[in-house]
Amino acid sequence: MFLFEVIKRTPFIVWGILALLITRGLNATKDGEISFAKMLIMPLAFIIWGLEKLLFHFQYLNIALICYVFTAGIGSFAGYVLYSRFRGIYKKEGVFYRTGSYLSLVIILVNFFIKYSLNVVLAIQPDLHRNLDFNIIYSVVCGFSVGLFLGGFYQVFVGCRRYEESRIREFKVEANKSRGA
Repeated sequence: MFLFEVIKRTPFIVWGILALLITRGLNATKDGEISFAKMLIMPLAFIIWGLEKLLFHFQYLNIALICYVFTAGIGSFAGYVLYSRFRGIYKKEGVFYRTGSYLSLVIILVNFFIKYSLNVVLAIQPDLHRNLDFNIIYSVVCGFSVGLFLGGFYQVFVGCRRYEESRIREFKVEANKSRGA
């Protein structure tokens, strides 16, 4: 009964956002052309979602922001490591692509449901906006989740740069071989 009531009271737009997130996550399971602008959509959405609560509703803003930034850094490192392991970068016909992976879908869904749950708790117990422990927990979760996306973005950026650098090295090696021959 409780779960049904929570779902019933959730604004329709939240379910629309979830559908959009699932679509983006499913698209990431297939190889796709890299668009840095499109890759920023997820981090920006989660940054706005998290910071809106912190900036306008939480009592311990300074502590919350410190926790948010610190765990965003940790999450960025974790995201970079995870995406480096499960997603590759390649170039075809002058365009960069990333290999498909279920990692993005998993990260998107876990982030959504954890943050959704935290916001449900806040809706049920609004006094938690003034609770230091909850301010810290919420900030840590939001910061880490944003960091995962930023780490994925950085992994693509580094992957593209490394790919280009390797091509330049190969070109120089070939040029040196042709001069020496």
